Amino acid sequence: MNEGVPVNPIRKNKTRSLVALAACSALAFGCGEQPTDPQEIVDNLLQAGFPADDIRVVGDAVYVGRDAEVSLEASREMLQAPASSEEQYRTTNTVSATVTKICVNGPGFTGVFSTALDLAIQNYEELPLTFSMARAPSSGCSYTINAVIDPNLNGGVAGFPSGGLPYSTITIGGQLSQYGVDTIEHVITHELGHTIGFRHADYYNRAISCGSGGNEGDAGVGAILIPGTPSTAAVGGSYMNSCFRASETGEMTGSDLTAVLAMYGSAPTTLSFRTATGNYLVAENGGGAYVAANRTAIGPWERFVYVDVNGGQLLNNDIINLRAADGSFVVAENGGGGVVNANRPVAGAWEAFRIINLDGWNDFLSGDRVALQAANGQYVVAENGGGGAGSGSVNANRSSIGAWETFVITLQ
Repeated sequence: MNEGVPVNPIRKNKTRSLVALAACSALAFGCGEQPTDPQEIVDNLLQAGFPADDIRVVGDAVYVGRDAEVSLEASREMLQAPASSEEQYRTTNTVSATVTKICVNGPGFTGVFSTALDLAIQNYEELPLTFSMARAPSSGCSYTINAVIDPNLNGGVAGFPSGGLPYSTITIGGQLSQYGVDTIEHVITHELGHTIGFRHADYYNRAISCGSGGNEGDAGVGAILIPGTPSTAAVGGSYMNSCFRASETGEMTGSDLTAVLAMYGSAPTTLSFRTATGNYLVAENGGGAYVAANRTAIGPWERFVYVDVNGGQLLNNDIINLRAADGSFVVAENGGGGVVNANRPVAGAWEAFRIINLDGWNDFLSGDRVALQAANGQYVVAENGGGGAGSGSVNANRSSIGAWETFVITLQ
C-alpha cells in the first residue's frame, strides 16, 4: 500500500521519501523477511505477468505493488493455475481452510497504535469467516502474524500468503502518529488484507488513489476479480486502495465486505425476511435505492448479507448490519422514524439493527419470527403487512411489535 505517500500533498515529505528509497524503498515502507533467491522471485513475477517496472529489489527482498513483499515460495505459487475465479483482486495465494484462528502479535503497539490494531482485528473478527482473528496472546492460534512498528515509515508493508498460511509480518509506520486512530486502523486493516491474499483494488491504475502511478500487472493469475464486486476502483471505495487519505474511516466498504466474505465467508451469511402477507423484503435494483416488501420469492435482491457486529454466532438481541446485493448497507434514515433504504456505502449507527427472536430462542434458524429495531428504538415495519412496492413501503417508525413488524427469516 502506498500509504507512505498520502494523497494530500501537504502531508508529503519528499526529502524523507528519497532518503528512505535509498535505504529500503520509500514506497515499500520497510523490509520484511529476506528471500533466499531474489532473481528467481523476479523471474517468476515476470512470468506471472507483473510489469518489470513494478518489481523492486531492495537488498535480498523483492516487492510488488510497492508494499507487498513476495517470498520465493509465494512467487512459485503464482505460476500455478488458479482453482477458481471466485476471488476479488488477489494473487492465487490464499489462506487454507485448516487455518481456523489467526492471531496478531503486536507487543510494541501502545497508545493510539494499540487501539488501532485492536480495531483492525475487529474488522475481520466481526465477520462470519472460516477463521477468527484475535490479538496475541490468545489460545488456540493456528498461525501468528507479527506486527512491528518502524519509526521511519509513513504507511505499512506486508506480503502475500504462501503454503496456505498468511504472510508472517506486517510493518506499520510510526509516522502515522500524525493521523487519527481511524487512519492508522485503515492502514493496519489494509496490510492484514495483504497477508490473507488481497491485491490493491486499484492495481490496474494506481493513479486512482495515489494521484500518479501505473499498472501493477494482471496476467489472469495476479489479480482475480470476485463476482459481485466492482471491476473499477474509486477514491475511498476500498480499504485495499493503493494510497490512503487522512480522512479514512478505518471501516470496510460494502464491496470490501463482499470480497472478504466471498473468499473466506462461512455459511450461512444471508437473511431473507417474509412479511405478514407472505411477501419478502427487497432491496430494489439490488441496492442503491429503497427497501420494498412486494416480492413473492427469494432471489439475489431479497437476500441480505448480515454482519454480526459483536462477532461470533448470531444470537438473540445481537446488533447486525444488513448488506444488499450491490454491497450497499440497509439504513433506517435518521436512525429510525422514517423510511428504510439500502443505499449506504459504509455501516454506521443508522445502519445498525437489533435482531430479536420473537419465538424466544437464543439463536436463529430458518422459520423463526423476528423483529428489527433501529438505533432510536423504533421497529421496522412492512406497511399494511407487506405488498408495498415504492419508497416508504418499509419504514422504521413503530414503537411496538405487532403483526406488521414481525418477519419470518430464511438463512442461507
